[in-house]
Amino acid sequence: MEWLSGALDQVFTFFQYVWDFLTTGIYTLIKETMVILTKAALYSFIQMQIFALEVAFEAAQDIVNSIGITQQIKQMYSGLPAEVLSGLSFFGIPQALNILFSGLSTRFVLRFVPFIGR
Repeated sequence: MEWLSGALDQVFTFFQYVWDFLTTGIYTLIKETMVILTKAALYSFIQMQIFALEVAFEAAQDIVNSIGITQQIKQMYSGLPAEVLSGLSFFGIPQALNILFSGLSTRFVLRFVPFIGR
């Protein structure tokens, strides 16, 4: 008779496990699945943004170089007096202008990237 009580205990344990899964396990499973899917979507979105930024930066650099803006700016900058050049160089103005022009041109070109540009 002990084998019957052991078998019934195993059956009740199985049904309790099924009941616990149906009441709380499904919620946990769905929540963990949604977290994983959200992480994957965010990762994909960030990778797509980085790719679009690289494309826009390269296109902007090509456009700026083909127009000749860089050479014009260098020519005008070299025409400044030496005292002004040393003052601007001390404060890092040439580097700031380089970053500013690269950022503005990249932002302009990024608007034309399909599905990503705003």
